[in-house]
Amino acid sequence: MNILKIFKGTSEEIKLNPNVGTFAWVLHRITGLLLLFYLFAHMWVLGSANSGPGAFDERLKLVQSPLFHFLEIGLIFTVFYHMVNGLAISLMDFANISQKHKVVVTVSIATFAILAVIALSVMLPRALHHTPVGGINAIS
Repeated sequence: MNILKIFKGTSEEIKLNPNVGTFAWVLHRITGLLLLFYLFAHMWVLGSANSGPGAFDERLKLVQSPLFHFLEIGLIFTVFYHMVNGLAISLMDFANISQKHKVVVTVSIATFAILAVIALSVMLPRALHHTPVGGINAIS
């Protein structure tokens, strides 16, 4: 399967309908794919626990680097955007308020911004002042 087929027609859609909703739709697709990629990476790390504590600790050390702490911030932003946009889509569909989509999108962007600022204020100090955390063997 060609992964680019998911985006078939996207550029034409953006040209025909260049508004906030179209860009929200494109970002929703992109964040969905990023979350799918994260799920596989997460399962790769957790799957190493089946090989024993040593193997798990080795993979855990790999993802406990400062680079991955910054990637975690990106992951949180991705989750928040995908969640807030998904809730906005559901609200417009099930509450039958699609005629007020601009208000819903504005509220969802504001909600995302608030959540992003909170997450950044909590996670950025951790990323900047990296201290390694042990894996399975660290629990005593």
